[in-house]
Amino acid sequence: MTAILTRPAWTTDLELEIFDKLLDKYAPHLPKKRCLRRATPTQEPRSPETDEERENFYRFRVAGAAHDLFIVQVCAKIIDSFPDPELQLFLSRQIGDDGAHAQNTRLRAQAISGRDPIKDIQKQVQKHWDYMGDLPIRNWQGFLAFELHYELHIVALLFINSSTSKINDPDSAKFSAERILPDEAVHRLGVVDWWQRKFDQASPAEKEDLIAQVIEADEEGQRRRNPYLRDHWQLSQKAIGIEIDDLPVIYDAWRQEVLSYFLDIPISRLPKLVSVND
Repeated sequence: MTAILTRPAWTTDLELEIFDKLLDKYAPHLPKKRCLRRATPTQEPRSPETDEERENFYRFRVAGAAHDLFIVQVCAKIIDSFPDPELQLFLSRQIGDDGAHAQNTRLRAQAISGRDPIKDIQKQVQKHWDYMGDLPIRNWQGFLAFELHYELHIVALLFINSSTSKINDPDSAKFSAERILPDEAVHRLGVVDWWQRKFDQASPAEKEDLIAQVIEADEEGQRRRNPYLRDHWQLSQKAIGIEIDDLPVIYDAWRQEVLSYFLDIPISRLPKLVSVND
């Protein structure tokens, strides 16, 4: 990976360090245990038990599959738009990984519900296209904003899911731990690498222009994503029992940290950003 001179390398350890810092500041009452590091077996999420819980969990799984399939569709549409073989190779892996994630989630939703969710998944994918419009495939700025919003800006939510969820499917949890989490870490690092290669080649004046372009596209992405995010958080609370009261402030603060890192500027130099509550 290409290093930013004034920043440490972007790693999962750095993500956890930033997340813990934000929890200490905004939600010290939330647990910091994550993924497979739960304190005792009694704290493991249980499977959905009632018909209502199974239906809510089915909807949550459909939403997850749609998220991944939308990524596949966007990357497939734009992969040949960039004369950058490094980026094309990265996107080819992202397409394969997220396709496999979506298919596994589809099969788990089918096992839980007894029906093939593919039509429900595609309906939700279309909602992503409706929310995002042409932004993800408009130009490189829009595509980068898409990658930021669908890979990096949601990381704090993923940590909160893992630390506060009360309901899960054991097979889904196993696949997530063994396949999805490592793959998604690679995807985030790939986005960072693509941007840093582009940013590091720019002159100081060009960097100022790039910063302005990225913020503009990212802000548009945030405005477009807000209705979806708020609805999805409500579904997540209903389906898996996560804590969402502190999510807006943590999400906004996490996004500031990501942009500060990407643009290599202090948070204090960022403009006032669109909030998830706007």
